[in-house]
Amino acid sequence: MRTITLFGVRYCAATQRELVQAITAPLQPGECRTAAFAPVTSLSQAARDDSYRAVLNSMSLCAMDGMPVVKRARKKDPALSDIERCSGPDLLRLTLDATKTTGARHYFYGTSEENLAALRRAVEEQYPGLCVAGTCAPPFRPLSEAEEAENIRRIRQAQPDYLWVALGAPRQDYWVARHAAELAGMRVLAVGAALNFLTGKVQRAPVWMRKAGLEWAYRIWKEPKQFWRYAKNGAYFLYRSAKEDLLHR
Repeated sequence: MRTITLFGVRYCAATQRELVQAITAPLQPGECRTAAFAPVTSLSQAARDDSYRAVLNSMSLCAMDGMPVVKRARKKDPALSDIERCSGPDLLRLTLDATKTTGARHYFYGTSEENLAALRRAVEEQYPGLCVAGTCAPPFRPLSEAEEAENIRRIRQAQPDYLWVALGAPRQDYWVARHAAELAGMRVLAVGAALNFLTGKVQRAPVWMRKAGLEWAYRIWKEPKQFWRYAKNGAYFLYRSAKEDLLHR
């Protein structure tokens, strides 16, 4: 798998097909394969936060979830002209489709009980034959050590091949890094709002906006409270990119 480092974060430089192959490839004995999907907001946060940067760099795979990130990588290394945006929602669907007839077991962790019930129905309709090994919607608050341990016990008991974590970034990335050692034999993927997109609870931006790198604008329109998060991290991304380009010249 090709890689490239942006602002100190080590990314996979891949097409969607290559990333699906890397995710679904057989595991080594005792391996936990982890994945993060880091857009501009995550990249900008990690560039300013040593601990978060270390978390993203600890992942087996850190995917470029955002066209601005992809374009930055292509500009930095023209040999990567073929790479694609690999978003959590897209890779979730592609991986579910690739494993629906293999007997692979999937576990969904995060969001709410209502959304997880809708997710089960969506999976049954869209991916007949897919095995849902279990679901868990933890409370929207910090969990005690006992609660965390119980959730991990339930996940291990279900013996999933794929564990989809939807707690929102950066919380989900820290969760994956913290528990990876306890989840051997699994592929653990932090996919954020992907579960809500799959059920249709949250609508994604039109395809043309995604291809143009404008999905962030659609998200702000739908969720105005996200404005400052996108604005702050977007401004830092532009500043850091301009600074690097100036130094390169």
